[in-house]
Amino acid sequence: MPYRSNDIAIVGGGASGVLLAIQLMRQAAGRLQVTLVERGPDIGFGLAYATGCAGHLLNTRAADMSALPDEPDHFVRWLGHEAGSGDFVSRQTYGRYLQDMLKTTVARSEGRLQLVTGNVVAATPERDGVLLTIDGAAPVFAGRVVLATGHRAPGSGRGGALRGDPWSSDALDGLAPTAPVLLIGTGLTMIDVVISLMERDHMGQIVALSRRGLLPRTHPVAPRPAVVGATDALFAGALSARLGAFRHMARAGAGWEAVMQALRPHNAALWQSLDEPQRRRFLRHLRPWWDVHRHRVPPQVGRGLKAVIAAGQLSIVAGRIVAVDTVAGPATVTISLRGSGRREVHDFGRVIDCTGPRSDPDVETPLQAQLARDGLLRADPLGLGFDVGDGDALLSRAAAASPRLLALGPPTRGRHWEITAIPDIRKRAATMAGDLIRAIAP
Repeated sequence: MPYRSNDIAIVGGGASGVLLAIQLMRQAAGRLQVTLVERGPDIGFGLAYATGCAGHLLNTRAADMSALPDEPDHFVRWLGHEAGSGDFVSRQTYGRYLQDMLKTTVARSEGRLQLVTGNVVAATPERDGVLLTIDGAAPVFAGRVVLATGHRAPGSGRGGALRGDPWSSDALDGLAPTAPVLLIGTGLTMIDVVISLMERDHMGQIVALSRRGLLPRTHPVAPRPAVVGATDALFAGALSARLGAFRHMARAGAGWEAVMQALRPHNAALWQSLDEPQRRRFLRHLRPWWDVHRHRVPPQVGRGLKAVIAAGQLSIVAGRIVAVDTVAGPATVTISLRGSGRREVHDFGRVIDCTGPRSDPDVETPLQAQLARDGLLRADPLGLGFDVGDGDALLSRAAAASPRLLALGPPTRGRHWEITAIPDIRKRAATMAGDLIRAIAP
């Protein structure tokens, strides 16, 4: 079968893939040929921006959401009078922004950037590149292939009372307005589902359960300057000493918000300064606190959440699930409460996994299953995503860096940690684009 020949193919048309495609076209001076493959029709939205809920807002102010690291005001200029630099706009709006940028880039590329709709089911390395087999489209051959596959749902339950994909369009379908709901997790995903329930005028009791019952903190109404002293003490030494230095800086300066903001551009370097045992201790003991302080919600979302809690409709519970029985229709859930160890049994009309998106290899998808089976893809040592080496090249089962297969975005969390938000992805996309262009140049 004839195939399209390219210099670079990008698998995944969410934010990561789109930002890389844009950077390749912006930086390439020659006749670089690029194909962007997305299995769904809505290129640019991905999991984050495909929401149909208008109340789902960005958790970062518009001023920090430019897709272009060298044009920090690009998104604000695109918004025009729709919103200001300090506003938290809807995720739907940001999806339109990415789509608009991609459309403009394709038009200016003079055919050098092609968009293909189809599901990549195999990537076969050959002597001069990689052949992509695509369900629904002709094969694509490329000298380099970048996997920008983004996030996937936290669980696998797809029907009945148990739902593993909180972002699925039918996650709340068929739910009686007065039915009690259990949300597993108390982070940003849980808040998304609560907002969706409120938009549906849900009246039933909502229980959000996590091990510690921690809620994300709220952004201040106005941005605060990140004025802190030297942060060198946070990049070396034992994890406990670094935590002590952080607390000292927070007390001596403008508070923890200022320290977190000052660290924002350096989070990847902070993560890479930890050895593997330190990273494991961080994930086991500190990650919940890092997440709720680092990934905050807009002020209006924070106020809305407090109102639902104050009204008694939403309860935040610290504990764990002991057993789930769905034989009778509704889910009968046994919960062990943190601290007391006391067990409670409740019936819920819907149980939704809100533990957050995953980026580890998904062997249930044809492409990643094939790559894993052929020894071309493996999980990183911490199970956060794909194992990658320098330049984010995929590491094989034998720990060899692939010269032609790379990854970008959330699947590289094991190497970069903070690589799920636009400010991090756009910077990495720009760097990768430059590296790829230099690698394929004569």
